[in-house]
Amino acid sequence: MKTLYKTTVAIFCLCLFSKATAQRLDILGGINMTGITHETSQQKTDQSGNVGYHVGMAVFVAFNPEKYKKDDDREGYGLLPTLQFVKKGSSKNSVINNSAADIKLGFLQLNLPLIYTASNMDIGLGPYVAYALSGSKKYRVGNGEKEKIDFGNELGRMDYGLGIQFTLFMFKFQYDYGLANLAKGNDNKANTRSFSLSVNIPLVQ
Repeated sequence: MKTLYKTTVAIFCLCLFSKATAQRLDILGGINMTGITHETSQQKTDQSGNVGYHVGMAVFVAFNPEKYKKDDDREGYGLLPTLQFVKKGSSKNSVINNSAADIKLGFLQLNLPLIYTASNMDIGLGPYVAYALSGSKKYRVGNGEKEKIDFGNELGRMDYGLGIQFTLFMFKFQYDYGLANLAKGNDNKANTRSFSLSVNIPLVQ
């Protein structure tokens, strides 16, 4: 897993510092509304409403750099690798030990959407992959103390899925739907989802 983390960062840095390919560099941050859908053979529960945050950087790599640079409206297609730290979670979720708990997860997430951009607007769709760097649980019964999540036994670290995003001026709206099953056990299934609002600040255009 450490190798995956280092590889992800290396790929992003390569895009970031490649003058031949990167046409725009943004920093971004904002809030998330997140949840975890938990499904067993007996029932399906959908706990949402958890508020988190995210911070990160994005690099736009145009498919036709020369045309993009010459176009006054900055219109074109390309990739927008986005690396960010994202806080996700769920309230009153029973995915761990079948006991209701508030779950907080901190992910290093890489989104790789295909983007169409023109003037002050972007729209994109593409996959993402995320690795949980941290996690905590707080049971609703018992002493109610916050405890670290035992990744590998209680929850999986790796998440992946599909994201769609729309940016207008400095504001980006994004929805990520997790496809990875984070739950442990044959009778458990848990998927993340997240709706986020970001403020994007261009550093290089």
